[in-house]
Amino acid sequence: MHKRDEADHPLNQKRAERPAAPAPPSKRAKPRLIDRPLLTYALAAVNALIFLAGYLAPALEWELFLRGALLPELVVFNGEVYRLFTAMFLHGSLPHVLFNTYAIFIVGGMVEPIFGRVRFLLIYLLGGLTGSAASLALGGLEGASVGASGAVFAIFAAQGVHLYQHRRAYVNVRAQLQHMAILIGINLLIGFLPGSRIDNWGHIGGMLGGAVLAWRIGPRLTRPSAPVRSARELAKLDRNPLRLHLPELVIYIGALIGLVLLVINLLAA
Repeated sequence: MHKRDEADHPLNQKRAERPAAPAPPSKRAKPRLIDRPLLTYALAAVNALIFLAGYLAPALEWELFLRGALLPELVVFNGEVYRLFTAMFLHGSLPHVLFNTYAIFIVGGMVEPIFGRVRFLLIYLLGGLTGSAASLALGGLEGASVGASGAVFAIFAAQGVHLYQHRRAYVNVRAQLQHMAILIGINLLIGFLPGSRIDNWGHIGGMLGGAVLAWRIGPRLTRPSAPVRSARELAKLDRNPLRLHLPELVIYIGALIGLVLLVINLLAA
């Protein structure tokens, strides 16, 4: 008996003639920045881990304070200028470190993808150092200062500057800027109250440093023609690349060093 091939069967031929079922519609991805702010996470983690190490070992906590806190007398008379940097990573209490790491996590998570890691780190560190310099210059020789608040205020100011420069591109910019101004005002007011242990000069210095840096080296973005899905795509819209401002950064760093040396000489006289 001759066996007919399965493909020759009339039922199979009818099945073959049927059009294939259409593929289910794919969900369109929502436009969003997919790049994680890894530098923000790292800075928040470093501050938290240093505090945790001292919290678990009180002797280490005291040693870190003695060697790293911004003690003006040691900066002025012993030349321990490095304290302006190390004090940015030390904190005096659990609420202090919780507030600063939370602020770094929230504000940095918004600023870093837009500014890019290099510019974000420059504003964080140079703004924080400007805050330390202001604290040294205007806070007097007594007391000690620790905390990342100067750097936090720097990136906070950078976000405000960016929103103002792109106020026609974002939604509800005026309300956001007013909200930021109220938060800054409340923090500064609390710092000037009698008996407050908040280093307001460090906050003001960090805020001014961050604002100046963001105004000059911050991104100036053109309107995108398609949804932006990553920080790399966002960087292509930048009309103000960092390389154009390298001489200004050198001048800023030189001026900051000169200011610190001038303050030390004046306080030591």
